[in-house]
Amino acid sequence: MVRFFLLALAPLWLSGCAQWSGAAAGWQDDGLPAGQYDFNWRLSGDPAVAPLQVFSGAGRTWLQFAPGRTPPALFAQTPAGLQPLRYKRHDPYVVVDGLWPALVLRGGHRIARADRHDAGPAGALGAEAAAPAMAPELAAAQLLPAAPASVPPAGPAAGPAASGGPSRYRAGPPDASLRAVLARWATDAGWTFEPQHWAVDADIPLAGSADFTGDFKQAVRELLGATEMSDRPVQPCFYLNKVLRVVPLAQACDRSVAAGART
Repeated sequence: MVRFFLLALAPLWLSGCAQWSGAAAGWQDDGLPAGQYDFNWRLSGDPAVAPLQVFSGAGRTWLQFAPGRTPPALFAQTPAGLQPLRYKRHDPYVVVDGLWPALVLRGGHRIARADRHDAGPAGALGAEAAAPAMAPELAAAQLLPAAPASVPPAGPAAGPAASGGPSRYRAGPPDASLRAVLARWATDAGWTFEPQHWAVDADIPLAGSADFTGDFKQAVRELLGATEMSDRPVQPCFYLNKVLRVVPLAQACDRSVAAGART
């Protein structure tokens, strides 16, 4: 009886082994330890189309997007211009073959950029040696349509920036909301932005990080422009007495809440 019971269980054991073997075969990796992946990438531009992070390794580049986000068009920056790239979806990642020194992401008029700091070794597609990473100022002049082609040096409100150094305005941790970012930027630029100047019914959380070039007004416009397609779009209002207010996009800026006219 015991022998018959064991024989009856044998098919179940074999079936279980077959299922486990199939599940194990479905998992694939590149055979590289985590230390082999390069996270030394810098994101800039419009957060609405930018990934959460970028890293590269094993001859490929990985872009991580928030759940439910549709990736924008993806290009490699080359000396001849922008080269469209094919990618594969492995949610939450978009995977591109090759190691590129600079990637451009575009959705309509919204543009973001990812630059790899160390672009020394040639990539799998041979693009890196011929296309060194661009300085942040040049990248912004080429890729941000909202900015004039020739942006004058930032005045006292924006503060000096080292040539080729990081962007003057950065949105990201430790700030957890757009209001916190604007408060810090306004203080640095000599503007006034108090809690009562946030004329929106709720805070807008900050997802990811991004750098912005140009003066204070330009950086604020680009940051808040990322909310236009959200459920709570907002816009900035700039006043002659250097007061910044943030109001819903459907609300006019010429209200007499702050003294002075909008600039």
